[in-house]
Amino acid sequence: MEFDKWVRQKVKKLKLRFYLWERGTKWFKPPEDILGYERTCTAICRKLITHNGSKYTIAPLSEKRYIINKDLDIFVVIVDNRVEITNHVYHYIIKLSEKDISKLKKQFDAKVEQIRLEYENDIKSQINNTLNTILKKVLNDKNGNNSNT
Repeated sequence: MEFDKWVRQKVKKLKLRFYLWERGTKWFKPPEDILGYERTCTAICRKLITHNGSKYTIAPLSEKRYIINKDLDIFVVIVDNRVEITNHVYHYIIKLSEKDISKLKKQFDAKVEQIRLEYENDIKSQINNTLNTILKKVLNDKNGNNSNT
């Protein structure tokens, strides 16, 4: 009886391993070959994301991410698992691995989020300053009317 239970357990494990192997999970996938231009492309994108002259845009429906750098005259589109790098002379379309594209998207989204927070803080400080100015103006009004007529 004990041997029978052991055999069923081993068969279940083998079935699971075969199923996972057939699905192609990362346990059984060979390491992806990363070519030199893919590394160069990710390095370009990382540098442009951190560059002070870059502008960032997201298209919410198509999930495209745009990096526009007029100083360097480079335009980058990140969509799905590919990156398009363009200027007036060249246009490259480079397909990246899921790991690389997710890292780039994460870095891009973090940068856009940082800019959003800066905008919000700037707007909130302007509102606070304006409200304080209005309060001072109301408090300093000598001709104020306190009656409810």
